[in-house]
Amino acid sequence: MCRPTVRVLYWLLVLAAASGASAQTFVITDVTVINPRVRSVQSHRNVIVDGGRIRSILAASSAATPRGARLIDGKEKFLIPGLWDAHVHLTKIGVLSLSLFVVNGVTGVRDMGSDFSEVAQWRAQIDAGKLIGPHIKTSGQILESRANVERMKREGTVEPVDRLRLGVGNPDEARAAVRQLAAQGVDHIKMRSTPDVETFRAVADEAKRYHLPFAAHPVALPEELLRTGLDSVEHFLAYPPLDGLTELQRRALFRQMVQAGMYLSNTMVNIDGLVSVSYAEGKRIVEDTAGKLDARRRYLCGYLMEDWREQVEEGKDAPYDGFRKDLPNLYRDFREMREEGVHFLAGTDSGVLFIYPGFSLHDELEKLVQDVGFTAMEALRIATGGVAMFYGDTESFGAVKPGQAADLVLLDADPLADIRNTRRIAGVLLKGSWLDRTKLELILRKVERSAQFDCGAGLIVK
Repeated sequence: MCRPTVRVLYWLLVLAAASGASAQTFVITDVTVINPRVRSVQSHRNVIVDGGRIRSILAASSAATPRGARLIDGKEKFLIPGLWDAHVHLTKIGVLSLSLFVVNGVTGVRDMGSDFSEVAQWRAQIDAGKLIGPHIKTSGQILESRANVERMKREGTVEPVDRLRLGVGNPDEARAAVRQLAAQGVDHIKMRSTPDVETFRAVADEAKRYHLPFAAHPVALPEELLRTGLDSVEHFLAYPPLDGLTELQRRALFRQMVQAGMYLSNTMVNIDGLVSVSYAEGKRIVEDTAGKLDARRRYLCGYLMEDWREQVEEGKDAPYDGFRKDLPNLYRDFREMREEGVHFLAGTDSGVLFIYPGFSLHDELEKLVQDVGFTAMEALRIATGGVAMFYGDTESFGAVKPGQAADLVLLDADPLADIRNTRRIAGVLLKGSWLDRTKLELILRKVERSAQFDCGAGLIVK
């Protein structure tokens, strides 16, 4: 397996000459503040940030500038909370991809299946300011039916199966697996498949005992998912879509989701990707290291590309063709869920074929608006504050509000006028450091160079 051979993987944020120490005070001046959590827009505001937290938001005309503060020009620009990708696989995408999230204004990710020790090390280095990357919430290994794990190992795969998946074959094994993950310090439990409903229930019960949110694929009927108190269902509520129910029955079910507080962690960009790229085109994209077919490809390398090659070959005989006909009804279900008030999370399934770390979340936001019917403000609320709501931690992050973490994205154009403007990033404020457009472009160039030549070895920002 061609994983990066890394001498130094930790990008030192030595930015004192340009932006000051991490505890520096910043003032984003005369900016339009968009706070999706409360659906507010405030123009001509000064946002004062100190010690990595928002101190105050004041009218620009009356605000005094703190002594020694660094001024960031926000005139005719728009400030939003940092975005969160609610479904990624960090071990699969690799350490070099972490900075791609930040470059794209994604200041946090919910990791849904990785090597915990590896991700914990990256997270510690990010928190220490030695590695450029997002905030991380992680499940550690995915809980998987033991039969699935054994099949994957028997058939052979480039994936390091035992590092990423924890097989369970019965309720006792399931409870023990949850205890093991809890002892490691995971933030939530993720289940992809189950040998039976009783094992699924055992995971749910044990997760509750340890006060860990429980996320799972739709491994059982929707009524069972609701009965067990699942906190988020990944990708969709049911497959095939809920065609056996009338519209009244579907909407009644979706209202039960709202009452139960169950989230739908949507990954429409991945769902579409399964059927939108032909085998021949997929092979060309994977081999196109220069990014001539898709510019985002040039930032990827190593194990991720080996895994993509395998995924392309798995799709050679078009196994998802039957899935294509179900897409209209899946989107129908999503639209009805939105109308009934179901809580969504915006995810991409980064690590899966043709999902580009950081970049693809903007595609997901566009789909939330264009294909599901959310307003731009609603889509921003999902992608900035949804994860904070999921963890019950809305006082710490996910909004532009005094006292909250100053994980902020400055945009050159109004995302409420066009959700695609979330791509027009002027700068990112994260963990007390300001990365303007020039620095973001420098990071992209270094990632590209590393992907082309050494896949991360010896890459240091000085």
